Formats: sequence, structure tokens, C-alpha cells
Amino acid sequence: MQKLIDDFIRMNQAGLVLELCEKYYDENVVMLNNGSVFASSMKESYDKQKGFIDSIECFEVSIVSTLISEDIAELVFHYKMKNTQSQVSEFTGKHIQTWKNGKIIREEYLSIN
Repeated sequence: MQKLIDDFIRMNQAGLVLELCEKYYDENVVMLNNGSVFASSMKESYDKQKGFIDSIECFEVSIVSTLISEDIAELVFHYKMKNTQSQVSEFTGKHIQTWKNGKIIREEYLSIN
């Protein structure tokens, strides 16, 4: 599982969000954003993220911490992004992922202040 997570981190840092969505999210993944359902399938997640990703002009993503325990990975990333209108957003978020058969079947995203 470590190799899968290392690749996920690498892809996220490279801004390959849509590609990692297709590669690592189970077809029926459940995704939560700060406690609310964000998507209940890989396709729904992909479609929702595509509009956001298309608006990003420049990004910096760094890994803050990783904790892996059996089939659960907790990944904390710091994001700094600039959109096509030159607006900058900077935030830190924790991704709590449940993995099964090389795919993420559940992911909860939590904003960290």
C-alpha cells in the first residue's frame, strides 16, 4: 500500500488531480468534505473537480504529514493555488482515505486552520 500512497502523493503534488481520481478512486467511492457528502462515485467527484481544476493557473502542493495504518491513510497537504483571475487561495487539508484492493473506497477531507 505504501507504493500506492507514494504515487498518490506524487500525482497530487504534480497537480494531476483528475488523473489520480481515475486511477485511485473506486467507481463507487464515497467522498466527504468537512462532514458533508461531496460525491458518491468517482464520476461525480471527477465532474465536480474538473471545473475547479480547469480554473487553476498555478499551484504548489506540499505534503505535511502521512500516517498509514492497515487500510487507512491520513495525508495532510498544504495547498497554494492561483486561479485564472490571479486570485490566490492557500489552505491545509487532511485526507483520510480507506483503501481496498488498490483503490480508495472512502475519503474524508477536513480543512485544517
